[in-house]
Amino acid sequence: MNDMKKLILIMAILMPTLAGAQSMNVSVDSVGTLATQLPDSVRFKVAELKVSGPLNGADLKLLSQIVTRTKTSKKVVGEQLVTSIDLSEAVITEGRAGMRTENNSLPAGLFQGAKALVKAVLPANVLSIGNSCFHNCSALKEVDIPESVVTIGDNAFNDCSSLEAVRLPRVLSKVGRDAFENCTSLQTIELYDNLVELGAGAFMGCKSLTKATIGGSISSIGSSTFMNCEALTELTMPETVKTIGNNALRNCTSLTILSLPDELDEIGNSAFEKCSTLQTVNLGKVGRVGSNAFEECSALESLELDGVKKMGNGAFEKCIGLKKLTLNGSIDEIGSDMFSECSSLVEVALPSSIKRIGTKAFYNCKSLEQMDLPISLIKVSDHVFENCTSLQTIVIPKMVKSLGGSAFENCASLDSVAIQGTIEEIDDETFRYCRSLRKVVLPVSVKKIGSEAFEECVALTAITLPITLQNIGSKAFAKCTTLQAIIVPAAVREIGSDAFSECSSLASVELPVSLKSIDGGAFAKCVSLREVRLNAPQPPKISKSTFKDTVLGACKFYVPKGCKPLYVQDKQWQKIPQLLEKF
Repeated sequence: MNDMKKLILIMAILMPTLAGAQSMNVSVDSVGTLATQLPDSVRFKVAELKVSGPLNGADLKLLSQIVTRTKTSKKVVGEQLVTSIDLSEAVITEGRAGMRTENNSLPAGLFQGAKALVKAVLPANVLSIGNSCFHNCSALKEVDIPESVVTIGDNAFNDCSSLEAVRLPRVLSKVGRDAFENCTSLQTIELYDNLVELGAGAFMGCKSLTKATIGGSISSIGSSTFMNCEALTELTMPETVKTIGNNALRNCTSLTILSLPDELDEIGNSAFEKCSTLQTVNLGKVGRVGSNAFEECSALESLELDGVKKMGNGAFEKCIGLKKLTLNGSIDEIGSDMFSECSSLVEVALPSSIKRIGTKAFYNCKSLEQMDLPISLIKVSDHVFENCTSLQTIVIPKMVKSLGGSAFENCASLDSVAIQGTIEEIDDETFRYCRSLRKVVLPVSVKKIGSEAFEECVALTAITLPITLQNIGSKAFAKCTTLQAIIVPAAVREIGSDAFSECSSLASVELPVSLKSIDGGAFAKCVSLREVRLNAPQPPKISKSTFKDTVLGACKFYVPKGCKPLYVQDKQWQKIPQLLEKF
C-alpha cells in the first residue's frame, strides 16, 4: 500500500511537466498584447510555440526572452526550452517599443544564442532577416524562409552548426557578411538571379558544403566567402564576376576543377591558397593575381596567363605539381617567392616586359633545367634561383644592373654562366656550391666579388677576373679545388680572409701593384701552390695564417727587383723561405 501511494504521488508531480511539453498556439489581435496571452505561469513551459497576429518590438522582446533561454529552473515544475518557433502567420510592425522594429523585418539578434531551437518558421510576408538574427543557434536544423525575403543580414545564421539545408528565395538580392559562417552541416547552397550582393565570409567554414551555385549579377566574390569549405567540389559563379577577394576559396581542399568567368580581372591575396586538389583553372584574361593566391595548390600542373599585369609575392609558391608556366601581358615584375619551391617546374616562358625578379622567385625549383631571361631584365634579387639543382646554363642579359646574393647558390648542375649586364658586384654567395660550374664570363663593370661568391665551385678550373675589380671578399673562391691559376687585376687593394683557402690545385698566383692587404687564411691550405708573383713594391699586409698549411718550402715568391729588402724587413714576409727578386 505504501508503494502504491508513492507511485500516485510521483505521477501527480509529473503531470504538470508532461502537460507543459505540449505545443502552444497563441494569437494576438493587436500589437503589444503578447504578454497577456503568455502569462508567467505558462510562457516558460512550452517547447513548440506558434504565434499569430501583429507583433511590435515589445512582443518580439518577450518572444526573444522565451526562445533564447538556455537553461530551466529546477525550482519550477514543468519548465522547458523552446525547440520550435512558428511565426508563419505573424506580422511584424514598425516601432521602437522593446526592440526597434521595421515593417516585415526580423530585428537584429532576435533569436541569437537560442541553443535549444531546432526549427524556425518565419513570417510569410517578411522581407528581411536582421543581423545575427539566428547567430549561434547551434541546434537549429530546419528554417523555413519564405519567398518574400529580399535581404539576409550579417551573421544572420552564423554558427548554426546543425543546419543541413536551407532553401533560399528566388527574390533574394543580398546575403550579408558571415551570414552562414560555420554552418558546418550545410551541404548545398543555391543563390538565384536576383542576387546583387554576396557578403564577405558568407559561407566561410561550411565544412560539409559540397556544392554552391551562385546566380545573379554580382561583381565580386568577397573576401573569405568560401574559406575552409573543405568538402566543396563544385562551384558555379555568374559571368558578371570581375573580382575574387582575399581568401575567398582558401583551403577548399576538395575543389579539383574551377571554371572562372571570362571577364574576371582580379584574384585577391590567398584566394585559392591550399586548394591542394585543384588541377585546372583558366586564368586567360586575369589582369591581377594577389599574393599567395595559389600557394600550395599542389595538384596544379600547368598555367597560362595571357593578360597579366601584376602578380603578388608568393602567388604560386609551393605548387609542387606545376610543370609548365606561360606568362604573357604587360607584367614588369616577378615578385618574391612567386614560384618558390615549385619542385616539378620544368618549362617557363616569361614575357619581354619583365624588369625585376624578386627574392626567392624560383627558389628550390629543382626540376628547372633552362631559363631564358628577358632582355628587358634590370634586377635579379637575392636567392632567386637558389637550389635549382637541375639548372644547367644561364645568360644574364645586358641591361641587368644588380645580381643578388645567393642568386644561384647550390645550382649543382650549373655548367656555364655568362653575365652580359653592367653589374658592379658579384654579391655574397651568388654562385656558392655550384659544384658543376666550369665556365664563368664576368663583365668589365664588376668592381667587387663578395664573400663566398664562388665557394666550393669545385669544377671551376680557371676564371678571368675583370680589370675593373677592386675587392675580393672573404672565402670568395674558397674550396675551388680544381682552380689552377689566378691573376688578380691591377685595381685590387685587398684580398679578403680565406679568399682562396683550400684551393688544392692552385699552382700559380699573380698579385697586383696596388695590393695593400692579404687577409688571414687567404691562401691557406693551397697545397699545390708553387709560384706567387707580387708586383707591389711595398709589401702588402699579411698575417701568420695568410699562407697557413701551404708548402712554403716548395713555393717561390717573386717580388719586384730591388724590393726584397723591404719584404725581408716585414715580420711576416721574412718567414717566407723562398723570397726572390724578379729578373
